Amino acid sequence: MTKILIFGAGGVGSIYALILWRAGCEVTAVCRSNYHEISSNGITVRSKKWGTCLTPTNAVRSAEEAVQYGPYDYILVCSKAFPNTAKLLNPAVGPDTTIVLAQNGIGIEAEYAVVYPNNTIVSGVVYLPTTQVEPGVIEHGTPLERFEIGTFPAHADASSKDKVNALVELFRMGDATCVPYDDIQAQRWYKLALNAAFNPITALTLCDDANFLRSSEGALEVVKDVMREVGKVATAYGYGSVLSEETIAEQTARHEERMTTGGKEPSMLVDVRHERPVEVEAILGNVVRLAKVNGVKVPFLSMLYTLTKARNFAIVKDGGWKPIARVD
Repeated sequence: MTKILIFGAGGVGSIYALILWRAGCEVTAVCRSNYHEISSNGITVRSKKWGTCLTPTNAVRSAEEAVQYGPYDYILVCSKAFPNTAKLLNPAVGPDTTIVLAQNGIGIEAEYAVVYPNNTIVSGVVYLPTTQVEPGVIEHGTPLERFEIGTFPAHADASSKDKVNALVELFRMGDATCVPYDDIQAQRWYKLALNAAFNPITALTLCDDANFLRSSEGALEVVKDVMREVGKVATAYGYGSVLSEETIAEQTARHEERMTTGGKEPSMLVDVRHERPVEVEAILGNVVRLAKVNGVKVPFLSMLYTLTKARNFAIVKDGGWKPIARVD
């Protein structure tokens, strides 16, 4: 039986626990704020695709506690992409464990590759609108679910590619969509463009996406200008075809439609409302540093990064600036 460890049993992690349990895997979940509820009752998912489901899960509070249920074939990292998360997995990582990053941002894989140089690293792009409405209870409000994955680095050996394909098959068996890519970074840049625009803008303005677009005549163009800057950095790293004016328009269309149907709060805005740390380095800091390395001017991204760092500083009060999650 394939053994899976889910690191971070929030909305995304809980849905992936359900999918992989449906595929016949033994699933263990590292839970933090919802440990007592999941250890007592399992994970309840209310989904427009799968209905209401109860997922039996081995609930633990840390990777150290998870060791008792290993060794693990896959560890899916479904927590927020904060610096230094890689080391937290260490007790549960065996020589044959594949580490799968189901997280937002760009440049997040390098930290794991340094800490686990002999393990297969799989990078994933998540499309899964889901919310934890109470501890251990997850709502998946649309049938949309897509997990795009590929090895890091893209030119990994055949054995690593086989592990990607095996995970794709497990998702298929769990009645879910998982798509393999030879080079997943193109998909990362594509999603980053929207995240780098709407996440910080809504977190700083306290407007959901629709209300921000309603707020002024120039709002939509500001969003597109941020996305264009991401496209310039992507081009500098060989992914110039990912973000064109056409693909930017495609991505913003969904948010424009919400101006008549009701807005959505991106994750960074939700975190700010709850006074939680935000993924400022993964979503903004790394792309700004990558731009600097290649001499790409990104004034919109730099401004958003600086302001979001300040917003995050006001929340975490961590004692001052320090260079973390650096890309060079």
